[in-house]
Amino acid sequence: MKAIWKVFMVLVLAIFIAGTVSASGYVNIEYLKINGEEVSPDTGHSESLVLNRGETVDIKMKVKAYDGDVEDLQADAMIFGYRYSTYEEDLISDVSRLFDLSENDTDYITLHLKVPTKIDQKYAKLRIRVADEDGTVMDRDYQLHIIGVETEDAIMIYDYSLSPSYEVVSGRAFTALVKVKNIGTEDLDDIKVTVAVPELHIEASQYIDEIYMDESETFEELLLRIPECAETGTYEVEINVEFDAYESTTETTTIRVVQADTCVAGPVNVEDEKTIITVPNAQDVKAGATVVYPIMIKNTGTKTKSYTLTVSGTDALGTVRMDPSSVILVDSGRTETAYLYLDTDKDANEGDTVFVVTVMSSDGESKQIPLTARVAGKAAGDTSVLKGLQIGLIVLVIILIIIGLVVGFNKLRKEDDSDDETQTYY
Repeated sequence: MKAIWKVFMVLVLAIFIAGTVSASGYVNIEYLKINGEEVSPDTGHSESLVLNRGETVDIKMKVKAYDGDVEDLQADAMIFGYRYSTYEEDLISDVSRLFDLSENDTDYITLHLKVPTKIDQKYAKLRIRVADEDGTVMDRDYQLHIIGVETEDAIMIYDYSLSPSYEVVSGRAFTALVKVKNIGTEDLDDIKVTVAVPELHIEASQYIDEIYMDESETFEELLLRIPECAETGTYEVEINVEFDAYESTTETTTIRVVQADTCVAGPVNVEDEKTIITVPNAQDVKAGATVVYPIMIKNTGTKTKSYTLTVSGTDALGTVRMDPSSVILVDSGRTETAYLYLDTDKDANEGDTVFVVTVMSSDGESKQIPLTARVAGKAAGDTSVLKGLQIGLIVLVIILIIIGLVVGFNKLRKEDDSDDETQTYY
């Protein structure tokens, strides 16, 4: 009886164990796609998936349960062989949600990674794992071949810094240090970096002749001076790198400007933004000639202004023209020059003639400047009378020469006749 009981207990235990095993199945990765393309597990570098630095890696896998149900599964993916993996783990790895599968059921799992831009160009492993809380159920490796990026994205702004880094007083300067790296597949020439504060109309640029593949270069400190009395506020700083003739990349940061104590507190009012105009008050000119009045316009305000120049009171003198234009655009803190050409008439009256130049700014500021043209005599080009006198003098000289020749010949003939009459023959 005891023997029968022992046999019965063994059978019950066997059935229990068999039921437990059948209730815990396994899963298989039916297929795996990266960026829409199906890839095969690594079989000794026989097939490698090419990925570019900085490329997004979208992973989609089909998972199926076999020989029983599975619970509390989780899938993860990671790129192995990256030097800075502990610092950029969020880029190179991803973990799915928890999911359950009944026997013969399938599920689709999506994961997202990104190839770091700092990774070396080399072969690396993409490891896919499906596991539950007790251990790994499925583990597969996929071979990757990491290469550089396309030329249009080859230059990256690797690092940059501003000094002072947070705050600068108006009227003073700050410097920018920019480091770039060539993460492409070839060497690149003529790299230009420009650091600018567009709202303040200031910028500085530098060039580097060549950056080799996988090499970094640092541009020397670029100096930008904040305009005098610029308004207090936070301004955007643009760092732009141009390369390969038509390609570029840009990063932005900010810097805070504090108005200097010597400036009026608070925002600068339009009426305080003065314009300084410098021009010679009087010029000497001969009638029929041209005289030039250089008009220098300095914008001491904090915003770019346009200036329109008009001239009146020159009807008795001649005609005027402006170069390069009668409308001049002047940036904050800059000086531009317009040239007023006065073409005087040949019959312009001698003496001082006053005319007026009006300079009107885009913000309504207007200045009237009296100028004087001192007309004295005729221009060197008006020589009609002088030419007449010269012609008359030439004719007179020719006549005198002819008369002299005639007198000379007559005198010579008389001497010859006299010699013939006094000659004696032997």
